[in-house]
This record gives sequence, C-alpha cells and structure tokens, in this order.
Amino acid sequence: MNKRTVQDIERSTIRKLTLHIVPLMTLLYFLAFLDRNNMAYAAMALENSLGLTASAFGFASGIFFIGYFIFEIPSNAGTIKFGPRIWFARILISWGIFATLLAFVKTPTELYICRFMLGVCEAGFFPSVVYYFTVFFPQKYRTKILGIFIIVQPLSNALGSPISGFILNVDHSGFGFEPWQLLFIIEGTPPIIIGLLIPFLMKNSPKEVGYLDVEEKAWLMDSTTRSKSGSKITLADFLKGIKNSKYLLYAMLNFGMVCGIYGFGMWLPSIITSISGDNIFKVSLLALIPYGLAALLVYPWSLWATKTKKLGLFAGLSMVVAACGLVGAVIFFKYNVFISLSFLSLAAVGIYTAVPPFLSMPANISTGAAAAAGLAVVNCIGNLGGFFAPYAVGVMKDMTHSTTPGLIFLSLSLLITGLVCIFYCAKQREGVINP
Repeated sequence: MNKRTVQDIERSTIRKLTLHIVPLMTLLYFLAFLDRNNMAYAAMALENSLGLTASAFGFASGIFFIGYFIFEIPSNAGTIKFGPRIWFARILISWGIFATLLAFVKTPTELYICRFMLGVCEAGFFPSVVYYFTVFFPQKYRTKILGIFIIVQPLSNALGSPISGFILNVDHSGFGFEPWQLLFIIEGTPPIIIGLLIPFLMKNSPKEVGYLDVEEKAWLMDSTTRSKSGSKITLADFLKGIKNSKYLLYAMLNFGMVCGIYGFGMWLPSIITSISGDNIFKVSLLALIPYGLAALLVYPWSLWATKTKKLGLFAGLSMVVAACGLVGAVIFFKYNVFISLSFLSLAAVGIYTAVPPFLSMPANISTGAAAAAGLAVVNCIGNLGGFFAPYAVGVMKDMTHSTTPGLIFLSLSLLITGLVCIFYCAKQREGVINP
C-alpha cells in the first residue's frame, strides 16, 4: 500500500470537511435568509391587513437588525462559552419560534416586536458560521468556502421568491389562515426542527470529528498549515478582539455593503412590481433573474479572487459594478422594462460577489476568540445598514412616490465602500491571501 503524500492528505481532508460542514451551514443560512426576506413578498398583504405605509414597512423590515445589533457580540460570546453545537441549536430554535409567530400579528406594533425578537434570536449566527469555518479550514481555503456559502444569499432569494410567491398566490381558505400567515408558518417551522437535531449533527472542533483519520487530523492541527483558531480559547481572548480598531474600520465598510444588500433585497419586489404589475407570482418569477445570475457568479468570482490573492481589489470592484447597475436601473426605469431589469441583475451580481472576498479580510486579521469577537463587531455594526437602508428607502418612497431616490442612495453607499476597498483595503495585509 502506497504511503500518502502531504498533498494527498490535504486534499482528502479538505474534501471531507467541505462535504460534512458546508452543506449543513448553507442549509441553515438558506433558512435564515428565507425568514429574513419573506416579508418582502408579503408586503402588499401586510399593508392591507395591518395598514402599513411604505416607511412603516421599511421600519418593520429593518428593526430586525436593531435586535441583531444589540445582541450580536453577546451571542458570539455564547458561541465561545457554550460551543458552536449547543449555541447554533439555541439560535435556530428561538429564531424559528419568532419567525412563525409573525403569522399571528394583528397590529404594526406586534409586527415590530416579532421582527425585533427575530433579530435578537438570530444574532450571532452569521459571524459564528464564519468563525466556525476558521476553526476547520486553513486560511487559503476560506475565501473559496465562503464563496460556496455566500451563494446562499442570492440563491435563497432566487428559490425563495417563487416559493413565497406560490404560497401567497394559491387558495388557502381550507386552512383557516390568510396566505401571508401560512407563509410565515411554513417557512418558520423548519429552523425549529433542524435546531433540535443540530447537537447530533455538529462538532465543536476538528478533534471531535469521526470522519477524519489520524493523518488528516494531524495535518489539520499542524500549526504550520493552519491558523491557531482551533486552539483553546477563552472569553478574555474574545474581549481582546473587540479592542482591535481595524475591526471598526471593516464594520463601517460592512455597513455600506449591507445597505446595498438589504436595501436592494427588501425593495426589489416592490421595484419589479413598479415595472411589471401587481401579480405577486409574476414578480417572484422575475426576481429569479437577478438572484439566479448572482448565484451563478459568486463562486467563480471567489475562485478568481483566491487565485490572484487580491481580496480587497475584488471586493471593491464588485461593489463599484453594483453601484453602476443601480444607477443604470434608475436611468432606464421609466423607458425600458428589460433594460432596467438587466441593470438590476448587474447590481445583484456586484452586490453578492463582493461578500466572500470582503468578509475574508476581517477574518484574516486575528485568530481564535479574537477573530470571533472581531467578526461580531464587523457584523453587528455592519448589519445596522440592514435597518437603515430599508427604512431610508421607504421614507424616500413615501416622500417622493418614487423608488429612484432610494436606488441612488444605495448606489452611493456601494460606490464609496467599493472605492475604499480598492484604494485602502487592497493594500493592507489582510487584503491579500498569504501563501
């Protein structure tokens, strides 16, 4: 029997890790995005049932991120204290409960409370996943793994839009619920079920996994091929990461990027409705186009960024492309439906391809609990853009009766963030993949 080379061990280890970890994480992220964004497709029904204005809808959409912001860092500390396996289960079960309770709201205030609590319960999920990847994957693989993972963002919208549209468009009178109520029940229940199974599906560290052999575990734990993020970590280490000022810079940049992601995502159905009419199923099918294209291009772009090792440059270029796409959509909005939708598709591609190279940069600043803390700072401050952008766009729409000012605002957020990534982040140590 031939002895395996180091390269053989490396390939088999990464293959096994990818097959065992990435599908589960992507499924969880798919459910998270489905429950965050399904309100966008229930917008018209909610406006009629609860009497929401555009600004009130934007506030209800965005208040999720206030809860997320407040509890992000404490939640990430929970990941360190209790371990990812237990903490992920807690996150999933609690968020599923409030995602389901949205079906039973009767007033705008109750809607605000449920959306806020949904954010509280889901807080810490995304940076905990990114941290989890740093525990199991060496640095040179993280951008590619994040590329696979981030495909879920546009893919959840691409698949979620027709699913949500179908649920809202069929007769549910036999169930005793309005279509929008059944939407929240059907899409809120799976996280609860999977959360109960998570303690049996996840492991906290490479030492605990049973699918790696002795050689593969030794390679993975070798300090020369892997960061020290899998070593023993404490809450004291976690607190040190919060004090790193570089994370604050990336948090502000993340704010600009998130403004683009969530402002675009929450208002895309309304924008397409303005173009195509009020048939919600038709709107959901048209939304497949920009999200589907983005899903196809996220991973190849991540591979290219990894190959060239220029994370800052690739993240910045994507955001500049997204800004140009939104500007084009504004210019052609009243003249040609298909050209406008083409520019929206370009914006979606730019927005989502920016995420893997961008998030790989703060993930490369530190290791261990410091990395978890830093990623929590980046994510919680950045996610305030998820509150600010939908609400600001809603206010602008109420004031001007047009989506144009909101699209211009989103494009400027992306443009400024992209330029900073190109001219500053691309020149920093974390903006380049170390060999």
